[in-house]
Amino acid sequence: MSARETFALPPIRCELALARDVVIALAHTIVWTRALGATTPRDASCERLDARYVACGDPAVDARVRERADALVRWALASGGGETEVSVSFYERAREGRTRGRGVGGGLSAALGPWKGSRECWERWRIGLEIFMGDEMEEEERARARDAVRDQLVGTQRHVLSLVNEMKAHVPPVTTSDVVSFPFEITTPIAREDSPGSFGRDMLKRLANHVSSISPSMI
Repeated sequence: MSARETFALPPIRCELALARDVVIALAHTIVWTRALGATTPRDASCERLDARYVACGDPAVDARVRERADALVRWALASGGGETEVSVSFYERAREGRTRGRGVGGGLSAALGPWKGSRECWERWRIGLEIFMGDEMEEEERARARDAVRDQLVGTQRHVLSLVNEMKAHVPPVTTSDVVSFPFEITTPIAREDSPGSFGRDMLKRLANHVSSISPSMI
């Protein structure tokens, strides 16, 4: 489904161990700009990158972003990485069944879960990624690559905020006081063996083994 406005962000090349941080930071930055209700912004730090981001302060959004970032990791582990794309899409609310005045907790199911009526996509953000495993990198090389990813991430966050400030005419009217003003979805590539509950002990062990190859001073 096409969107009224599509923003293609500059692609970021990163090691697998850093890909989750990149997706979480950018997804939260984008969703926060469209959380136009009574938010309680939360300043957060990336786990392995020296970078910060602002989240809209809602546990359901946190869970959605983490779940999609984990799906990206599953894909990269199964495929060996490569070029891919993560998208964040926003949809107009249905005219019927709107949620009014339910506060932070009450409005989330309508914004994050299935919704009735029109599924017109009014905005889509495309996050280009090139993920590599990085197993053979020396410590000094890994440090330089990590710094480069951090600089790219911070620059992309600033680019997002600049676009949001410049491009406003396409934003639909806000019809709710909910934290999440519009239904949204985050789309990631899917690993062939991916299925509900597949992010289990074996996958976690593979990722832990990969991350353990990074010097503790680099984390």
